[in-house]
Amino acid sequence: MSFWDTSALVKLYARERDSDRFVELARKSETRATISQFSIHEMRCLLHRKEFARAIPADAAELAYRKFYAHVEDAVLKIIPYGPEVALEFDRVVRICYRASPVVPIRALDGLLLASALIARISELVSTDLRMRAAAVLLGLRIFPG
Repeated sequence: MSFWDTSALVKLYARERDSDRFVELARKSETRATISQFSIHEMRCLLHRKEFARAIPADAAELAYRKFYAHVEDAVLKIIPYGPEVALEFDRVVRICYRASPVVPIRALDGLLLASALIARISELVSTDLRMRAAAVLLGLRIFPG
């Protein structure tokens, strides 16, 4: 089972130069992609940011978000809810990242996403975010794409 960071997940809903690679990765998976409850909100912001930057066509953000949210509602994506377990694991993730040598300066939301993956006992992370990938390796997760 793989946990999908929003940096990779967005490629399934908004066309990017490397989207085909991620669509194929999702298609070949034997299990549903897993995301954090926070990813639902991050996806909306990310899509609108891409539209603002003209990386996707005008009005594409809402269309892509509707498709994504339909997948959330239809349980195409597995959602890890935020709760006390995630909060405790987040504290551990932050300590590990900032005590590492070299330090992995993880952002709060990335820490919450990684904590969600870890409490769900997921061993693989799909991400294109370099900081997130560095933290994942530090935490013992396999990262994709390799």
